[in-house]
Amino acid sequence: MNTKLSVVASATGVDLASKANAVGVALGELKGVEAQAETLKGAINKLIAELHKAKAKIGIYKKNGTGCAIATAFIDGCVEGKIAHATAHRVYFPTFKQAVASGKPVTDWNGQRSKGKSKAKGKGKSEMSALLVKAFNHDEGKSFESLCESIQKGFDDAKYDTIYAGFVDFLKADGYEIE
Repeated sequence: MNTKLSVVASATGVDLASKANAVGVALGELKGVEAQAETLKGAINKLIAELHKAKAKIGIYKKNGTGCAIATAFIDGCVEGKIAHATAHRVYFPTFKQAVASGKPVTDWNGQRSKGKSKAKGKGKSEMSALLVKAFNHDEGKSFESLCESIQKGFDDAKYDTIYAGFVDFLKADGYEIE
């Protein structure tokens, strides 16, 4: 074998082995962090269960600090933990509030994340909810969502004075006579 090639092959082999070693080390660190994450999730859910058992009621969060003390403490804690204030308030706070109210462990902190097909299940308590769930479930929720977005846009653009007026306009445009 050519000496120059042998040196290059050895250097490449060492380089590849070095990279393989780095992958192993990083994997070990990853497994450690994953274990730490699971421990933290357990601790968080234990604290949520304690808040639920103590019948803690989570109120409205107000940025000026005049809102619910527990809500403010949660948001402040998130910010101390290096979570952006807006993310803590809009994404994690609703999940926290719901978890404390129900006492159920949190499995997904981003409750706003789209999970694909929307489908309502169960039995409602009113005739209105029975009618609304049919619209909600039509076309996997896509057409209802589109209608809501259209009405919201019309309301935002001052086309309608109320959301109700938006629904009336939609029904009239579809051929219904509304008095």
